[in-house]
Amino acid sequence: MKSLLRLWHHRRYTRNHTWYLDIGQRRLFVKASPNADEARQELAGRDMIADIYRVPALHRTGRAGAWTVHVYERSPHVADGLLLVDAIARAEATQNLTLLDRFLDDILVHYRTTILATARCIPGDQAVGKLYRHRAAPGGRLDEYYAARTPWPLPTGPWWPDGTEIFVNGTRRRPGLPQIIETLRSEIGTSALAWAAVTQGDPTDFNLAWSSSDGPVWFDYDTAGLNAIAGEFACFLMYQLLHGPRLTLRYDKAAFRDHPEALHHALSGRPAAHAERAGRTIALTYEAGPGPVRTHILQRYLTELMLPVAETVGVRDLSAWLRPYLLMRLLGVYNVTTLEPDDAALTLALAADLSDDATSIATVFPSLRTSSAEAVR
Repeated sequence: MKSLLRLWHHRRYTRNHTWYLDIGQRRLFVKASPNADEARQELAGRDMIADIYRVPALHRTGRAGAWTVHVYERSPHVADGLLLVDAIARAEATQNLTLLDRFLDDILVHYRTTILATARCIPGDQAVGKLYRHRAAPGGRLDEYYAARTPWPLPTGPWWPDGTEIFVNGTRRRPGLPQIIETLRSEIGTSALAWAAVTQGDPTDFNLAWSSSDGPVWFDYDTAGLNAIAGEFACFLMYQLLHGPRLTLRYDKAAFRDHPEALHHALSGRPAAHAERAGRTIALTYEAGPGPVRTHILQRYLTELMLPVAETVGVRDLSAWLRPYLLMRLLGVYNVTTLEPDDAALTLALAADLSDDATSIATVFPSLRTSSAEAVR
């Protein structure tokens, strides 16, 4: 006789733990968090977006000792393996974009409609702060990672980005990390007016899902709410460029436990970097192309979402708008001082390019080049 109660499929994500729970015919998803504040924010974020984004129903929430436990209905999207990470893997394996394009058709229309319907200009410190403002603030993640001035482990030897001249793909740059951090604090950590909209806030390959019957669904809500639009875009862009095809694969392999096809096929499309030292000068060369499938995603994201939204809210310089948020996603997710030397070199090259006001984001994201040069200046 089969048990009517089954707790299985345990997974760990950072400090949180999840399980599948079957009670008779009912299929549930259990998430346990040791951080009560983040658990409360997840509920608040879910409540804020639930009327305009499809999210799984919340069955119950409660405490189990030091842990906060949320129990959701288990979305069929999870069981069917239709997270964005899986749609990308299938496209890479088959060279067939049909399924991925159906996914993008629905999700980009929903994003564009919802962002434009909820967009408003607000003081920046009223937007959700977790991924940007809090990390840039004194004592936040940027200080945690870089205040000790630990040298970055480049292939040419340890080096601290302090303004020393380097060449990136043949162009002279002078990246000063302390100056970059102070600039980020002044541009992100203030009450200056910024365009925001109601979004999930962390649009990675693992948080977006789709099915042909139910359309798109969103997971993970502790960043959900009124988010800076440029931050929402930067998160997606940097994940498609660097995190998804390279860093997550290398440093968070456990995330792919249920997605082995994604782990296998994405390895062929990783961005690459090379470093040479001549005296006091470092020459970095990099190719940031994330592969044809993710390039296709980036092109559609630009033309069907970013440009229409930017035009509607009156943003004329897309590069300037996105730059601080892209730098935060580059420096504030992984601690560069703990990366392998080739990844540190790639991060330095990207940071040097992005921190130069003269750089168009099309320099860093070749797939965002369009026939209209002004669109991505």
